Amino acid sequence: MVDKIESLQYDDEKNWGRLIYIAKKHLDVWSHQTIRPYNGHLKLSYMPLIFNISPEGNTNTEISKKALIAKQAMSRTVKELEQMGMITSAPIKQDKRSYRINLTEEGKNYVQDANREMIKLVEQYKQLVGETDFNTTLEVLSKIIRFHETLGVCVGQEEND
Repeated sequence: MVDKIESLQYDDEKNWGRLIYIAKKHLDVWSHQTIRPYNGHLKLSYMPLIFNISPEGNTNTEISKKALIAKQAMSRTVKELEQMGMITSAPIKQDKRSYRINLTEEGKNYVQDANREMIKLVEQYKQLVGETDFNTTLEVLSKIIRFHETLGVCVGQEEND
């Protein structure tokens, strides 16, 4: 066990935690530089919410689950995005605690622009590693995500440290 720990400590190319963290940081920087300019007043923290709204809209509960954001944490973001004119929200008659969130035309345009940029980035990834390896990466990451989802602890529902 000690040998495995020491080998990870010195092999940056096989240190899973480091690789995932660095990949996320690079994607955050890329998003900040490439996607954010389409609507400069949007924070990166808005993206998980706004990119998980389907064309027909979603309830706050659905978005919370898809985006891995606690419903309580979403409330402020929803209000800010409404004030910016990116989304609308309306209470659901059957359940006053839930509301339906929809993208406005401005929100839809932003998501479309962002998706165009993401497609360009994915094409660069495919050129870099090849389409087969890229698709394998997606399959493997999806399996790892599904594994974590079966563990019973959801993001936003962890115990407080």
